[in-house]
Amino acid sequence: MTAGAFVGFSTATCRFSVGRAFACRALLVALLVILTHQFAWGWLRFLTSEAVLRLSASLGLGTQRVSADTIRVQGDLFRFVISCTFVDVVMGAIPLVWNLKKTISKNLLTVIALALSLFGFNVVRLEIGQLLYAYGAPWSVADDVLGGASYFAVWLLIVHWFSGNWSVASLSPAAT
Repeated sequence: MTAGAFVGFSTATCRFSVGRAFACRALLVALLVILTHQFAWGWLRFLTSEAVLRLSASLGLGTQRVSADTIRVQGDLFRFVISCTFVDVVMGAIPLVWNLKKTISKNLLTVIALALSLFGFNVVRLEIGQLLYAYGAPWSVADDVLGGASYFAVWLLIVHWFSGNWSVASLSPAAT
């Protein structure tokens, strides 16, 4: 069973343009991101902060765990919030990477691989921010500018790699 059949898309009747298919996916992105921010994600905030804590320590920065979601690096406190985990990016990416022509299990494997890759990318992003800040960069550059550039880069990669999934018209027999 394909994911398209599971969610009720008929391959014979789905002849929407990329615009309409993308609009549906964009709405799902917004809904999933809003939903994601309704949960605390304490375990993921801890895991992310622990990864940054250990990486910072391995690079010679003075570190200390202060609480489940707060660490001290070089004497400064850093609290990890939901956006620091990239879980909103992963959840928002699901509608964009989901391929209605693939099985649910293959789609779930894609999402899991993406989530693990984004976790690693995010930890590197956060550590670069820690290093920039530790060596004198303003926090607005180390966190906001770097974070914004990282979010933008992820969305560009998703568009590049997965935009072919966004056209429901490609599901029709005439298009294959």
